[in-house]
Amino acid sequence: MATMTAAQAVVAALRAEGVRNVFGLPGGHIIGVLDALYHANDIAFIRVRHEHAAAYMAFAYAQLTGEPGVVLVTAGAGATNLVTGVAEAFVGAQPMVVLAGRAPSASVHRGESQEVATERIFAPITKFAVRVDRMEALPDLLVQAFLIARSGRPGPVYLDLPADLLGREIACDYRPAPRPGRVRPDPADIAEAARWLAGAERPLIVAGGGALASGAGAELVALAERLAAPVLVSLTGRSVLDDDHPLAAGGLGTHGSPVSQVLLNEADVILNLGCRFESMATNWRPEFSPAPDARHIQVNIDPAEIGRSFQAHLGLVADVKATAQALDEALARLGVARDWRREPRTTALRAELDALETQARAIAARDDKPLHSVQIIRAAQEAFGREAIYGVDIGCLAEQLPGSPTFLKLHGARTMLAPSSLYGMSNAAAGLPVARIVHPDRPAVGFVGDGSFQMMLDVLPAAAEYKLGVTWCVLNDDALGSIWDMQNGRMEGRFIGTEYSFQPDFAALARACGCHGERVVEPADILPALMRAREANAAGRPAVIDFAVARVRAPQTVKFFGIVNARF
Repeated sequence: MATMTAAQAVVAALRAEGVRNVFGLPGGHIIGVLDALYHANDIAFIRVRHEHAAAYMAFAYAQLTGEPGVVLVTAGAGATNLVTGVAEAFVGAQPMVVLAGRAPSASVHRGESQEVATERIFAPITKFAVRVDRMEALPDLLVQAFLIARSGRPGPVYLDLPADLLGREIACDYRPAPRPGRVRPDPADIAEAARWLAGAERPLIVAGGGALASGAGAELVALAERLAAPVLVSLTGRSVLDDDHPLAAGGLGTHGSPVSQVLLNEADVILNLGCRFESMATNWRPEFSPAPDARHIQVNIDPAEIGRSFQAHLGLVADVKATAQALDEALARLGVARDWRREPRTTALRAELDALETQARAIAARDDKPLHSVQIIRAAQEAFGREAIYGVDIGCLAEQLPGSPTFLKLHGARTMLAPSSLYGMSNAAAGLPVARIVHPDRPAVGFVGDGSFQMMLDVLPAAAEYKLGVTWCVLNDDALGSIWDMQNGRMEGRFIGTEYSFQPDFAALARACGCHGERVVEPADILPALMRAREANAAGRPAVIDFAVARVRAPQTVKFFGIVNARF
């Protein structure tokens, strides 16, 4: 068995687990691990300018790959600066491994510099948080960390590494964590669910983040086609089904449409594949929720989610991919094989969705000033193409418009960066450069509001330094729009803190950080500016396009939140 320092053992473990990128910021407590990384030519250390970006980049890496994003930071504030991003991964079920320095064990409880019980801070927002007090146990704890991060409902884990122990010699013959097997559904539950679906007149499939996490895209398509069942997707489930598929029926809640709302209300059997039906999907209001008399079949790897938001008439604690495959096979044995292309319900669905598409194209073709956000979203799809990776940040413009399949079409699994239901501002925007690390040959473009953008300005120089050519489209309405809406309606126009009387010159800031930067106010300039941004990206230069947009709200958003005096 090889002998090495504990810091070297950390790097050996990362290599064995297939880690090729580590996101973080140097600090004295992790100097040994950094030195070991210096000698590891196969693992890149991506240095951010603030630790919050390291967590968001690891979150983005997990979303794009399904593998744990790895973070390395120092003790004290280095670790606590990660809290929001780690919480996002916990809520959003994204695998992440956080390695943080800790004050020397020899001076614990003596008021050491940067000493704080960080493992206790992270315990409520991770699946596993531990201070490593015996470096002999480090290899085993690293195996546990990767196994726990990937298993069941994925999520973040946290390891505290005391600085003085990282230099100790330990025996290490690291063997990678075993890959978790798929949890198979109970055959009796599959038989019952198949009977319900076979007898349904208006079956509906709802696919959430659990379907995407399990890689259930092909099984979802086969099942939907066998049943001739429309498919709705949650925000975190987007891209599990190509938006061009005839049975792709739209999103949920504020990311939905009148068509998807009716489908959810009228379905007699709903097959829920890894969807939580959280507040932005339903607002727990009847008109945005499953019909109370519909049979609800809920499939989730996490037993705590079964019946959590709505009663499950049949709950299957199992892997979504394995369950969808088993259901498809059971339905085949029952002789179910509907001609989904000729089903009247499919034909009617396509006609309704085509009408929505006609409306969206008409909005995109307008000459509005200030600009309409749909003009920008559609122009971005034209400029960056079907192969692009898209980022959707928080807000009434950046999230609720491109977050909806009505306005932004996705093609291929794991092609969208989106927040979890923690909805941390700047999450997707800060993580966007990772798209060019994971997919160096594919363009990447993100939509972000002016409020969120100002929370991730430190990412611009980092993206420029590493030549990560992505484009941020800033939908700038000089406001914190979602809260402005609340003050406009609930508080009868008593605005406080939600309107910007001064804004930085975002384009000039971008250029100062080594990025391409432009300000766009004319409709005719939208597409040319985006094409220049893509050209800059191709040369390894990030781009920021600051679009002066109107405070418009999608009709579904207006209805969902009860917004007053809105226009679209």
